[in-house]
Amino acid sequence: MCESVHAWPARDGAPSLRFQPVFTGQGQVHEYAVVDRPTPSTGGLSDIGAQRARLRAATAFAARSGAALDLSFAHALTVPHDADPAQRLCADLDIGLAHDELCIGLPASHERLQWPARRLTFHIPLLLRLVPQGHLLACHAEFAPGLRAQLLGASGGTLRGSGLTLRIPPGLGADRALQRRFRALVEYAADAGLDVFADDIRDIYDFAWLRRLPGLLFRGPALSAPLSASCLGSWLRADGGAWRSFHACVPQSGPPGE
Repeated sequence: MCESVHAWPARDGAPSLRFQPVFTGQGQVHEYAVVDRPTPSTGGLSDIGAQRARLRAATAFAARSGAALDLSFAHALTVPHDADPAQRLCADLDIGLAHDELCIGLPASHERLQWPARRLTFHIPLLLRLVPQGHLLACHAEFAPGLRAQLLGASGGTLRGSGLTLRIPPGLGADRALQRRFRALVEYAADAGLDVFADDIRDIYDFAWLRRLPGLLFRGPALSAPLSASCLGSWLRADGGAWRSFHACVPQSGPPGE
């Protein structure tokens, strides 16, 4: 069994611990994305160690907040053809699964903590074995398709795709050809039972077009800069369990034009 979250010491000042709000089309905060360091990943052992430390610090922060936060965490998962994706993710990040709870940290460590699996979504590269007809996405490189996935307790641990991540190229809101290609991806995701996560939105006019499509999630510097742990902590202490009620947008208008 996993130990209580209280076993993890307070570390609000953990290096590079930043959170970026993820919004619904109605302007509510859906989750907080744990923001990676600004330098690109190398994939080496030092990078894996930093990823593990960042995940431990982020979930410990969320546990201490008492606000039942939903988090998302990006990891450049690579899976050999004969390997199990869930096992590889757990090995990379030093996590285990006990029923519906994630156990984060080495089993013998006093810093091991427990976090509800449903409250942590992973952003990983597109794994074709987890996405029905995923090969159809190969011709949409301009949107850099990725996968949102969650660890489930079934069969000792399963990684299930829950959403499609699409990076938004600047100018989408004024480019009819790009809009048609984006709509095709949204239709594909709907047929596959996947949510759509519009990421890295840098132009507010792109967001104005995107948010008229139903059911999408949004993140990007046009909406909010990443927040430090101390800043988010102050917000949560003031707002408590009402953290989802923040509205960033005006009421929706009519359907987007072609």
